[in-house]
Amino acid sequence: MDFSKLVSLLERLLRCHEELLTLGERKTGVLKLGDMQKLNNLLKEEDFQIKKLQTIEMERLTKFADVKLGVVVSKAIGEEKLVLENIQSKLIKAYEALKSRNSLNQELLIHSLQYVNMSLSLIQPVNEPATYSNSRANPYNTNSATLFDSKA
Repeated sequence: MDFSKLVSLLERLLRCHEELLTLGERKTGVLKLGDMQKLNNLLKEEDFQIKKLQTIEMERLTKFADVKLGVVVSKAIGEEKLVLENIQSKLIKAYEALKSRNSLNQELLIHSLQYVNMSLSLIQPVNEPATYSNSRANPYNTNSATLFDSKA
């Protein structure tokens, strides 16, 4: 296994996750402001970053299919072990921070949608149901206009 290629690939993977985290932090600010145009632009940037991440992951799978970082770290010695441990800890921190940021953004989106739905329900008038209603409640209350009243 080529150590330098593995380290290079892991560092690119780390940079990509850090860029996603930066986008997530920017998205939090945009969600708080409610600026939909900026949010749309950030989502496009995020989509591009995710495609980049998928490309790196596919490269990792083709070059290092059966390699697990924990196993490589445990077998490495000296300087290689220190470098791999450093990258591993940075990747773990980046994953955890990204997960936390995404859950915060999801909560903000849910609250925004609840606010929009509440606002819409206040604006829209309440309509009578268009389904069957029970007319047996008052059998003498008929709205039909006839010339002959058979009840008299």
